[in-house]
Amino acid sequence: MTTQIVGLTHTGLGRTAEGDFLPRVLPGETVEPADPPRIVTPSTDRVKPPCRHFKSCGGCAMQHASDGFVAGWKQDVVVRALSAQGLAPPFRPIYTSPPQSRRRAKFSGKRTKGGALVGFHARGSGTVIAIPDCHLLTPGLMAAIPACEALTVLAASRKSEVAMTVTDSVSPASRTG
Repeated sequence: MTTQIVGLTHTGLGRTAEGDFLPRVLPGETVEPADPPRIVTPSTDRVKPPCRHFKSCGGCAMQHASDGFVAGWKQDVVVRALSAQGLAPPFRPIYTSPPQSRRRAKFSGKRTKGGALVGFHARGSGTVIAIPDCHLLTPGLMAAIPACEALTVLAASRKSEVAMTVTDSVSPASRTG
């Protein structure tokens, strides 16, 4: 049985003609509902996800879509929210985030027999997965993972999990002007 994807929610879930919601699909695609959905007829906006962790990681929702599509989708989310309030402002062009530019992340950490595991939750689960070469995080955030692992060893038991929100920011001493 196949179904048509008729739109996306504001979180990036695809909406089928029957009213079901599926992850990692795009409007106009024909899919076989499954987990993950099997794409029968792909959208022209579908691209190969640049990050090898995309299929297992729950940190990103739209790496399978072209930058142009993502920019239009993000703008449409804001347009719909504003129009629901009777507002229709003009918009400047929307830019998508380039690789290695995500400055904030909420890491999850679990203790293991050999130390700690820090990463993101797998899509739709509480399982923490390592992200050794995440395509979106800044090099500074990636470099912070060993310190987060050390904190996890200190703060978590083998049965608990810790959450760490980390931001890559400019220190006052490095600012110019």
